Amino acid sequence: MRYILSGIVLFTVLSFGVGSLSCNQLENGTLTQISFSRDTVLFDTVFTQMGSHTEVFLIRNTGSQPVKFDRIFIGGGSNSPYRFNVNGVPGNSNNEVINVELDGNDSLYVFVEVTLDPNNQTQPLIVLDSVVIETGTQSKRNILAAFGQDAHYFYPTDTLAGPGIPYSVIPCNMVWTAEKPYVIVGWAVIDSDCKLTIQPGVRVHFFNNGALWVYKNGTLQVLGERDNPVVFEGTRLEYKYRETPGQWDRILINEGSTNNIIRNAIIKNGFIGLQCDNLDAINGSPGTPNQVILENVQIRNMSGLGIYSNNFNLRAYNLLVNNCGQYSTVFAFGGNIELYHSTIVNYWSRSTRRFPALFMNNFYVRPSDNIVLSQPLNAKFYNSIFYGNADNEVGWDYVTTTALNFTFDHCLLKIDPEVNTSDITRFNQIIKNTDPRFEDTFIQDFRLKENSSAINQGDPGFVINNINQLLFDLKGSNRLWNGKPDLGAFER
Repeated sequence: MRYILSGIVLFTVLSFGVGSLSCNQLENGTLTQISFSRDTVLFDTVFTQMGSHTEVFLIRNTGSQPVKFDRIFIGGGSNSPYRFNVNGVPGNSNNEVINVELDGNDSLYVFVEVTLDPNNQTQPLIVLDSVVIETGTQSKRNILAAFGQDAHYFYPTDTLAGPGIPYSVIPCNMVWTAEKPYVIVGWAVIDSDCKLTIQPGVRVHFFNNGALWVYKNGTLQVLGERDNPVVFEGTRLEYKYRETPGQWDRILINEGSTNNIIRNAIIKNGFIGLQCDNLDAINGSPGTPNQVILENVQIRNMSGLGIYSNNFNLRAYNLLVNNCGQYSTVFAFGGNIELYHSTIVNYWSRSTRRFPALFMNNFYVRPSDNIVLSQPLNAKFYNSIFYGNADNEVGWDYVTTTALNFTFDHCLLKIDPEVNTSDITRFNQIIKNTDPRFEDTFIQDFRLKENSSAINQGDPGFVINNINQLLFDLKGSNRLWNGKPDLGAFER
């Protein structure tokens, strides 16, 4: 596979991705000359008969002077499922080896064994611990990660040159069913001219910087049901991580396929929920933008962006995007965008947010040569809500040599008051800067209160013309019960 990333992809993978589990690097002291042969040691325990597995890594002294470790130990202590020995010396009852000396330019072999019952559905999907080396007040750790439950695991078999991303290739035309979860370690790739079909009720879990990558000419079809959605999230299932952003990387769809669909799905707690990236356009050969269709999709708790569409055709019905550290949605470098009955909002509170919930542009600055490329953007938003806790939640930028066409038709907007919204070709029947009065933004409940200004303000024609996708809202309520649909993804 070739690997060419647009500026935003490369920049965000290397700079803004979820935090690596590799150890802290000390600036001073003897441990600065110590390194590990592997920062994360992965144990494939599910596919062994007894759920037991042994791995080995090296502790290296890259300096010329010897280093004495007060102790080397398993972070979880005696209760950990991991056991180890250092150069044949086993850990004691506290799971530690004390007073270990490592000569300059030499190495220690660390053998680690883990024993798990992969049929124990109460333990984590991935059981984490660490080997810690300690000298005085200084310490450095190596992460241990073992498959904890019976699941389908995809773990790296190769590494991409350049950014060094570990990846595996999903078998061509595979169908994922719901009898047990799927766990992705590294990037799992749908290869060229292959399709991945995900059936109702499937749960997809990503470990650390894990991602799902639909490569050029590949196809992703997520076919959840309203009461049995497909869920994409991280591997930390404890209560405190249930709605925590930044636990995995992204779903990335490249150019080539026109049959990508995500239906009845929840995408949460990552870095970028969905990235649609036309690399041919970035390389100067735009052709016809490719397509993805979203139906009844919720994207939330992304530390970066909810949706980033780069020269793509994207059509969405009953879309909810909320709680993102940067933009909720970006439609960039042209393409054709249609959003129906969508709620695009942002009430991010974990850090200062400088970006609107919705942003549009018609150009791309190619980082390799700083050439400005442009493609026409045609964006249409119907019966939708764009709101949040920033002063302005709708923004755009453009080059004048290429068209930037957008229309908000029967929408509620939070927009800069100085923007002239009298042009009905762009702003038709809008409600401007009026609080939609959601039920509870703190717990991310974006249903409308009974006194909301968005009630009965939609155009029923959009529902009737797309009756199969829009008759029922995101929760299954009939939009035409009184002939006057509400704005956004939820009917009051």
